[in-house]
Amino acid sequence: MTAWWSRPIWWILAALSVARPGVAAAQSPSLTDSTRERLGALVASETPALQSFYARRGLQPAWSGEAGPLPRAFELQQLVSEAGQDGLAPGDYSLPPLSPALDPDSRAAFDVALTRAALRYAADLANGRVDPAAVDSVWSAAPREIDVAAVLDTLLAADRLPALRTTLSPPHAGYARLCAALARYRAIAARGGWTPLPDGTVVTPADSGSAVVALRARLVAEGDLVGPADTAARYDVDLSAAVRRFQRRHGLAPDGAVGPATLAELNVPVEDRIRAMELNLERWRWLPRALGERYVMVNSAALEVEVEQHDSVVLRMRAVVGRLDWPTPIVSSRITGLQFAPAWNIPHSIAVQEILPLVRRDTAYLRRHRIRVLSDSAGGVEIDPAAVDWARVTDSTFAFQLRQEPGGTNPLGGVKFFFPNRFSSFIHDTPFRAAFREPVRTASHGCVRVEKAVDLADYLLDNPARWPRDSIRRAMKRPEGRWVALRRPIPVHLGYWTAWVAQDGAVQFRDDFYGWDSALERALAAR
Repeated sequence: MTAWWSRPIWWILAALSVARPGVAAAQSPSLTDSTRERLGALVASETPALQSFYARRGLQPAWSGEAGPLPRAFELQQLVSEAGQDGLAPGDYSLPPLSPALDPDSRAAFDVALTRAALRYAADLANGRVDPAAVDSVWSAAPREIDVAAVLDTLLAADRLPALRTTLSPPHAGYARLCAALARYRAIAARGGWTPLPDGTVVTPADSGSAVVALRARLVAEGDLVGPADTAARYDVDLSAAVRRFQRRHGLAPDGAVGPATLAELNVPVEDRIRAMELNLERWRWLPRALGERYVMVNSAALEVEVEQHDSVVLRMRAVVGRLDWPTPIVSSRITGLQFAPAWNIPHSIAVQEILPLVRRDTAYLRRHRIRVLSDSAGGVEIDPAAVDWARVTDSTFAFQLRQEPGGTNPLGGVKFFFPNRFSSFIHDTPFRAAFREPVRTASHGCVRVEKAVDLADYLLDNPARWPRDSIRRAMKRPEGRWVALRRPIPVHLGYWTAWVAQDGAVQFRDDFYGWDSALERALAAR
């Protein structure tokens, strides 16, 4: 007798049906063993998820009976046709014609094709279409724990396949708002979009004429100006408010005048806005299923940090994020503690590329900035900087650790908010306050500098009796550091949202200054 482990995979999967109570009895009496045998042979060459799906069913077909496709096959067709509601492409989930399949070979191939499409749709909806880390080394996604094969089988057993979308799509209010906005912008595109304003158009509150008429029509098309478009050529109060609303939605100074920056945003085609929404919906699928009842959200593209609690923003502040050549990563973690008056262990790359050239020109630089020099070995023995011939130190011979003590020139400022992550990124205060007044704030080495560090520390410590604001400020200015563990660690999400919908319903857009929308679009096209 042939040993079971030498049997083909389809035979083993078929045998599982004997071990699964009730499967054989539930099968249609007219469903031949020949159909199941062919189904098993096809499944053997498929993905683990598809093999798992049929193993759970004992190789029982899911989508057809003796008379042809079951109603659930048409429900799947409907789900796939509506995949665009989530920014997915229906063409990615091709289905065979839903026509009667009478012979075993056709029936088996039909069933596998539908399952393959259903599982791919489910996985894309739940987990995203690409592996972020495979596209860019500073992108990451939360661990994926959803067994889409099990979810699909469970919903089919309960005859609830239409619930697949609501079961697997991200359960976040921001995701739902962006889906709704996507539908609205697609409706705008179906009506022909909007007419761009002529190049060089400049409109100020004192103007009137054809440019004002064109501006009015453009703002009505996107909903910034409520009411039907009219031909009024006067720049009135309502038009001024609409321009300011548009500017705020695009991160521009709301001065009410249409200059080059505002004109450029007005003339972005609706199709580009739709594509941005689709790409940002993909990034929503990289987040954990549970963001937390309260959490910190960093939006690098918006140069902002928000603290949300029970779906309400309780704290918002400006941020300085990573340089274009040193971007802030995409990652989720938990803030576990605060380091008051932190020392800065300067990364080797920064020490070599940025500090060493300064020291070569000015040997007193290290002393003025309270930077200690340690040996690049276990234990880090301190070295007198005056004993080093810095002119002879090269990038390849730099064998030191640099540590900047707390103080006025330490770029970490008075407090660091620590959360474990593989990028060694964190949120921190900064002594360089002028940067927060800049419209473009990409100046860090990947960390996030926050404008309201005291407010954030106050919220996270959540202990006004032990940590009143005065105590927080004093701790930030002490000459020595102090670590404080949070009583309740809080989730933190570093994201990159170039399109999102605020809680007041305003659809927001920001520039793709890292070029990550373009990179993601290329990855999706190549998959």
